Amino acid sequence: MNNSNALTNAFYSESNQKHLEDHKEAFELSSDTWAGFNQWKELGRKVKKGAKGCKIFIVCDKKVDNLKGEKEKKKVLKALYVFNLDHTEEV
Repeated sequence: MNNSNALTNAFYSESNQKHLEDHKEAFELSSDTWAGFNQWKELGRKVKKGAKGCKIFIVCDKKVDNLKGEKEKKKVLKALYVFNLDHTEEV
């Protein structure tokens, strides 16, 4: 399980690796390279029509008001979709 992001070259977390491996098996994909829709655009590629993205989860900071009305950062879980290199083509 060496799935990584095409733009950042970062490896996905262990739990996301499982989601990506399951998706690769279900759709008979061979590449370990993934990225979001806009990341592929930035890399000069486009996602093929009808391609099914894989849902992964990331932890990110969200600014919220606390009880005193002050802004503070809170960790939240966010779902997003990534697409395999095999789901893309050059622009």
